[in-house]
Order: sequence, then structure tokens, then C-alpha cells
Amino acid sequence: MSNTSNAMAGHESRFGSVARYVVAGAINTLFSIAVYQAALFVMHHTSAYVLAYAAGIVWGYFSYARHVFNAALSWRRFGVFALFAGISGFAGTLLNSALIEHLGLHARVAIFITAALMLPVNYLGSRWSIRLAESPRS
Repeated sequence: MSNTSNAMAGHESRFGSVARYVVAGAINTLFSIAVYQAALFVMHHTSAYVLAYAAGIVWGYFSYARHVFNAALSWRRFGVFALFAGISGFAGTLLNSALIEHLGLHARVAIFITAALMLPVNYLGSRWSIRLAESPRS
């Protein structure tokens, strides 16, 4: 294969993973938002966000590893993914709370802005964490 063909194949592969991530992420986001909206009936917005995010970590790992990055499922990959997602979730919780408590947005609206702002961070972190776990230990 020529260098141009290799470069095009690599570009298509990256574009394909981004497109698959957007679809899987949309499904995961809708799932998480549904959990969040339902949880708001029985708990504070911060607790609802944490619950929804935890449910999204489990759903996200399976969908991203298998359908976005074509990686085999493993406890090691899940652990690295969950660690990244937990850090990202903490940042998202702070962002969501700031939108509500400091900017005065309604809790049912703030989640959509939080999801949009965290999307690129979560794509790059998900890809990194699943690929990192693929690397053989030195």
C-alpha cells in the first residue's frame, strides 16, 4: 500500500471512530440524561448527576470498547476507563453545579450544556484510556 493510501486509511479509521463515538455517545448521553431526569424526582441534582454518570460509565465502557474502538472487554480496560471517567465525572459535576448554582441555570437544562462541553474531553480520554490498557506492560 502506498504512503498516500496508508494516510487515507488512517484518516478514514479515525473519522470512523469519531462517527461511531458520536452515535454511541449520543445513546449513552440520552441514557444518562434519562437516569438523571428520573433521579431528580427523588434526590438532589448533585446526587442525580453522580448516579447518572456512574450508570453511563458502565454503559459507555461496553459500547465504546466494543463498538467504537474495537477492543476486547477486560477488567483492566474497564478499570482504566472507569478511572478516567471518574475524573471526568468529577469535573462534569463541578461544571454542572457551577452552571446551576452560579449562573442560575435550571438543573434540567444545565445537564445538556455540561454534556456538550464535556464531549470532546470524554472522546479523547475514552480513546486514550482504552488504548493505554491495550499496551503491554513493560
